Amino acid sequence: MGRTLEDGAAAGRAPAARAATVRSLKRSLDSSTRSAAVFRLTRAEERRLVSAARGGERRALDRLLQLLSGPVYRFGRGFCGDPHDAEDVAQVTLAALARSLHGFRGESSLTTWAYRVARNACTRQRRRRAQAPARLESLDAGTPARPGALQVADPREDPHRALERTELRDALQRAIAALPPSQREVLVLRDIEGLPAKQVGEALRLSERAVKSRLHRARIALRERLAPYAPNAKAPPRCPDTARLVSRYLEGELDAEACAKLEHHVKGCPDCGATCATLKGALVTCRSWRGEKLPERIRTSLRQAIRQLVAEARGRP
Repeated sequence: MGRTLEDGAAAGRAPAARAATVRSLKRSLDSSTRSAAVFRLTRAEERRLVSAARGGERRALDRLLQLLSGPVYRFGRGFCGDPHDAEDVAQVTLAALARSLHGFRGESSLTTWAYRVARNACTRQRRRRAQAPARLESLDAGTPARPGALQVADPREDPHRALERTELRDALQRAIAALPPSQREVLVLRDIEGLPAKQVGEALRLSERAVKSRLHRARIALRERLAPYAPNAKAPPRCPDTARLVSRYLEGELDAEACAKLEHHVKGCPDCGATCATLKGALVTCRSWRGEKLPERIRTSLRQAIRQLVAEARGRP
């Protein structure tokens, strides 16, 4: 079949370290959340930039828009499933930010506010396309006229491995696109953008409990759709609901005793070990999207939009 999720999660690691234990999966997710936070502004930095931009400093406004352009584009790409819709969503969101900055009260972070605007823009795009034929494109797919969402080609990479990675990404993209919108938006913000569940709730105006409930359902659906990429991943009825329990563990919802029982069971059950490996592979692939560059055409388009927005802001009183 090509590369499996287990291969992807274990690539480059020693054979003895390839088992996807529950604890290793949580450490990986926690590390990803921390690394994602490094690339976001602190509230103090955000306040300084917002204050400077309100005072007419063009560089500050440009900096804010540049920092938000990637996250809102990726959210639009994951939620809408179309690179052109995602580009429109990003431009609408950046324009709303530039034109409404003086009214921004700072009750939540600027990033949270931007995701709310992007979510509304995505919803409008989906409504406009409701009667249009379904169209799904790979994250890696593209033509000169219709570039893909992300640039992942590396001339130094083995062609066979590049093909396997594309196959796996396509499967994951189809699985995400098949999720209900309410689950998809939570998955994109939590597992692709790396936001903590609390901030996801703030962006979507949901309770943290509701975020986690939707996230568990999304991860389970994702794992089930990707099961063919993990041999023997279907657990027999005698096993607990491993995928749900692992997802709850990742979000800190299980106590120490339940965690220990789950870890012991996964280590001793090949089927549930495969389930855990499938889930880990899916989450690793989700997180990898965040670090990849946007296509040059998209970057150029957004840079041009940002320059225009900054110029317009300069001309306003």
